[in-house]
Amino acid sequence: MTDEVFDYVVVGGGSAGSVVAGRLAAAKAKVLLLEAGGTDRRRLEILVPAGVAVAYQKANWKYAAEPDPSRGSRPEAWMAGKVMGGGGSINSCVYVRGNRADYDGWAELGCTGWDYASVLPAFRRIETWEGGEDDYRGGSGPISVTTQSNRGEANMTFVEAAKQAGHTETPDYNGATQEGIGLAQVNHRRGTRSSASREYVKRVAPKGFLTVRTEAMAHRVLIEGRRAVGVEYEQGGRVKRARVREEVILSAGTIATPKLLMLSGIGPRAHLKEHGIDAVLDLPGVGGNLHEHAFLMQRYHSKIHTFNKPRIGDIAGGLKDYVLHGTGVLAMTMVQVQVMARTDPSLASPDVQLQFTPLAITRDVDENGMFNVQPAKDEGFLASSTFTHTRYRGRISLRSADPKAGPRIEMQLLGHPDDLRDTLRGARLIREIMEQPAMKAITNGHFSPESECETDADWEAYAREYAVPSYHPVGSCKMGVDDAAVVDTELRVRDIDGLRVVDASVMPKVTTGNTNAPSMMIGERGADFVLGRI
Repeated sequence: MTDEVFDYVVVGGGSAGSVVAGRLAAAKAKVLLLEAGGTDRRRLEILVPAGVAVAYQKANWKYAAEPDPSRGSRPEAWMAGKVMGGGGSINSCVYVRGNRADYDGWAELGCTGWDYASVLPAFRRIETWEGGEDDYRGGSGPISVTTQSNRGEANMTFVEAAKQAGHTETPDYNGATQEGIGLAQVNHRRGTRSSASREYVKRVAPKGFLTVRTEAMAHRVLIEGRRAVGVEYEQGGRVKRARVREEVILSAGTIATPKLLMLSGIGPRAHLKEHGIDAVLDLPGVGGNLHEHAFLMQRYHSKIHTFNKPRIGDIAGGLKDYVLHGTGVLAMTMVQVQVMARTDPSLASPDVQLQFTPLAITRDVDENGMFNVQPAKDEGFLASSTFTHTRYRGRISLRSADPKAGPRIEMQLLGHPDDLRDTLRGARLIREIMEQPAMKAITNGHFSPESECETDADWEAYAREYAVPSYHPVGSCKMGVDDAAVVDTELRVRDIDGLRVVDASVMPKVTTGNTNAPSMMIGERGADFVLGRI
C-alpha cells in the first residue's frame, strides 16, 4: 500500500472541519478532508430548510446513549450529522454566537486569547450579515446570515406577549446585546442552507488544493514517537493511509473526536487497556467534561389558522414565495422567535433560550430512542425552553476497539439538582409569556400531557419524561491548562506534536444558545493557529 502525502489531513467535514480545511486550502496548502458520512450534493432535504425532519432520519449517526437515570432510563439516540457539513447540514440553521460572558468565562478558566474581544474578529470573518458590516457584524464572509422572514400574526403576537411579560426587544442578539426578544437569525442564502460545507469547501477553497473524500471513516491517527504523521482510514472497503508534512487536525465532533483519539492510543490508560489498545499517551481528560443543553417543549392549542392544517392556498403560496423570493414555508426554521433570558435576575447574563414556532409538533420516539418530528393534527404552537448552562458532566468512552462501533455516551441531562430546577424555571418563563393577554387572545390552553400539569411536582415529572438534549454536545476534549485539559489554547493535543483538535469538543463550557456558529468560529481560529496568524 502506497501512502498518499498531503500538507494536512482534516478528519471531519462538519461546521468546524469544513472551515479549517477551506481556509488552509485557501492558503495554498494541500489538504485532504475525510468525512465518514456521505455527500451533501444534490440532497434537497439538506438544501431546503423545511426538509430538516427528513435529514434527521436519513443523514444521522443515531448514536445510542446509555440509559439516563435522571430521565427514566429510556432508550435515546443522539443526533450527529452523517453527511458533509455534519450537524450543520441537519440542524435548524438558527444562528446564535453565544454571549460575551461565555468567552470571557473561558479566558477566566485559563483559555488565554479566547475572551470575547479575541473571538469577535473570527465571528465577523465568517459572515455576510444582511444588516451590513459594523463593529460586531461581518459584511463579506462566506456564510450568509439573515433574519427569518416570517412576520405573521403568531410570531409578532409572541413578541408582543414577551414584552408584556417584561422582556425587552434587542435589535440584534448577535451584536452588542444578546439578552431580550428577537426574530431568529438563520444561516440561509435565498432560502437555502448556507452551511460550512457548502460555503467554505465550495467557495473558499481554490481548485486543486482541497481533496474531499466522503464515506471515509478514520480508524486511527498514525503516531511515531510523540508526533502525529498521518491517518489510517477506510473507504469503499479498503484501508488506506494518508501521511502529512505538517499536521493532522481532528474535527470529527464532540462524540467522534475523543473516540478517534482513544483508538489512536491517546486517552485514559486504564480504559485503553480494557480494550487492548496500547497507550501512546495517558491523557485522562479525553472523553470527559461532556455536557449539553436541556430542551423542554410545551404545545398550545391555537385559535387562529396554522400550518398544522394547511390549505391549498397555503401550499401554493408557499411554493410561489420560495421560488420567487426564497421565503415562505419551505424556508421555515423551527425556531422563529427567541428570548434570551435569565432564570434569576441576579445572574450576570442569560442562562435560558426561550423559543417559539407558529406550529405544533409531535415528537414520537421509537424503540431505539430515535425521535420522529411531525406536525400535530390539531392547530397549535410550539413554545419551548432550553437551559443553556447545565452543570452535570458526562463522558464519551469506547464500547470496543472496532472503529465502526459507536462510542459509549454517558450523560445525565438532569443529573444535577440545580439543572432540573433551572430547566423548570425556564419552562415557567415560557408559560408567563404564553399567559399574557396578547397570546391568550390566540391560544386555548396546553396540549396534553402538558395540560395535566398543575403542581410543581407535576411539572418536575413532566420534565423528567420529556426533557431531551438539544443536540449541542460539547467539551469532550476540552481546552485549558488544568490536568483535565486535552488541548492547549492553540488547540494542540497535549504532548503530541502535529496534532490538533478543532471542533466543539474543545469548549470548556457550552455557549449560551445554538452551537453551530461557535463551532465555525473555532474552525476559523483553528486555521489561524495552524497558519501562525495569531
